[in-house]
Amino acid sequence: MKASRYNRLFRAEDGAWLLFNSRTTALAEIDPSEIDFVRSMLADPDRTPCPGERELAYREGMIEGGFLVDDATDEAASIKSATLRDRFRTDQLHLTIAPTLDCNFRCDYCYEEHLRVTMASAVQEALLEWLEQRAAGLREFYVCWYGGEPLLPAARKVVTDLSRRFQEISRQRGWLYRGQIVTNGYFLERGLMEELAELGIDSVQVTLDGPPEEHDRRRHLLGGQGTFHRIVENMKQCVDLASFQVRINVDQRNAMSTLDAVRALDAAGLARRVRIYLAQVTFDGAACGNIQELCYSTESFARTEVEIYRQAARAGLPLGRYPNAIPGAFCTADRAGGFVIAPNGLIFKCWHEVTMNADRAIGSLLDGQQPFQAAIEERWLAWDTFDKAGCKSCDVMPLCHGGCPLEAMRSPDSERGACEHSKFALQPLLEVRRLAGAGPSPQVPRGGTGCPS
Repeated sequence: MKASRYNRLFRAEDGAWLLFNSRTTALAEIDPSEIDFVRSMLADPDRTPCPGERELAYREGMIEGGFLVDDATDEAASIKSATLRDRFRTDQLHLTIAPTLDCNFRCDYCYEEHLRVTMASAVQEALLEWLEQRAAGLREFYVCWYGGEPLLPAARKVVTDLSRRFQEISRQRGWLYRGQIVTNGYFLERGLMEELAELGIDSVQVTLDGPPEEHDRRRHLLGGQGTFHRIVENMKQCVDLASFQVRINVDQRNAMSTLDAVRALDAAGLARRVRIYLAQVTFDGAACGNIQELCYSTESFARTEVEIYRQAARAGLPLGRYPNAIPGAFCTADRAGGFVIAPNGLIFKCWHEVTMNADRAIGSLLDGQQPFQAAIEERWLAWDTFDKAGCKSCDVMPLCHGGCPLEAMRSPDSERGACEHSKFALQPLLEVRRLAGAGPSPQVPRGGTGCPS
């Protein structure tokens, strides 16, 4: 036996000893009287005697938790092979579809251009033909509706018409089909949600950026009117019809009011019926550049996030995050079978790059793929966090996989990818999780579901 390369043994602020493994995400609290034994076991398990039942139980627990592995096990190779198998599997198709780039909101940090364009019927038909060309060997088909705002009246018809066709094709071919939608929630009344649920859309993400006053300053209508109360009322009407995620975008302006948003959801009877998570606002794009000085760095956000979770745990509020190992691809963008479709039929790999301009596209539903677009796709598929020396040696690499591929590829000469928050605040994050009650929380999906908004 040998110790896992992904162990982290540390002492918490209250003196407790904690042992964490980032590959299995097992977290163990070590009795102080056993810490010397555990250290010895991690240093040389085969030569550490186990004279009694307690020591044997510790050893078995360490094996079960992945803290000790067989001598022949190459953990890095196992992670890499699992990642590559997932990234390049041919039986899955992940589509993020933007039926429009228009939006009824004007959020000050939004990176998108709000172009008044909606996917034409010719593009919809071309998408269905493109799907048929990729049908051979598929068994699972996942669609995320995105925008702009996909529930604007004109865009909504695209969502419902194509979803109905996707369901029909999936039934005929025996595919698993699942849909989800990223919406600002303003139009999501119960009658519409009932229709979406019948069309296979069983997951919804909306965004609340604080209590009513704070949210309405940041996420208001084009005319400046507030949106908080209507979004919450819509969720109350629909929460039984789908799985809801509530995203709270955090920057220096609203970080301290985050818990007030959770309290507002709790007062509405929603906080324990939805999945709430925090997201870092970044200045990725022209609009976000206007608030660059208000955005946290990744390290600063990690510290802020932990403090928010600590306060939530003390207040008994349902907000927290447990580090989750990534089982395969980081997101839709680094999957061979992951694509983002713009309203004009351009095909992209990442939704942060979706525009009506072909410069960053990897092809078009209407015009095929040009040589420069094939080269863009090849760069995406060639991205490999395991090429990065800093990532290969990192003890939290299974939680991160080099981070966002788009961000990482912007610095090709760096020895690391785009490190995630866990890199900078793992130990306090684990301490907070212990305070709130140990055990993994649902993973915030990337790509096909943790769509930004």
